[in-house]
Amino acid sequence: MNLLPSLLADLNAPEARDRDAAAEQLGDILRWPSLTQHEAEASVARLLTAAIEDSDDAVRESALNSIGNAFEHKDLPLHLVAGLAPCLHTMTAPLLEHALGILGSTRDLDAHQMIEPYRQHPVDYVREAAVAALAELPDDIPR
Repeated sequence: MNLLPSLLADLNAPEARDRDAAAEQLGDILRWPSLTQHEAEASVARLLTAAIEDSDDAVRESALNSIGNAFEHKDLPLHLVAGLAPCLHTMTAPLLEHALGILGSTRDLDAHQMIEPYRQHPVDYVREAAVAALAELPDDIPR
């Protein structure tokens, strides 16, 4: 698949609109059931870097949305996206909404401690995202 490496490289493009377009296109590719687990995980890892480090919020949001798309056909481990946790408190509400959904999509009980504080967030839809993300996790709460 030659398109995937090209789009991953475009996440480093000088123009934000090019990085955003690459992130969006990667989201479409991550919906492909034929994508291998390795390809999905490598793409998510690179998108996570964009979601955390890019200076443009549109790029960051597209990257987070694309990561969320990866969970449609793949089970991805929490450790792959756990880098979101230290950044959650700095995210805008729309970015935080996506990030909480991603953490919940891992269905890993250890994500509970990352998500739980956002049940008290001042923005309604962020609180709702936290509740929905927690509902994706197993019933046993970590101690």
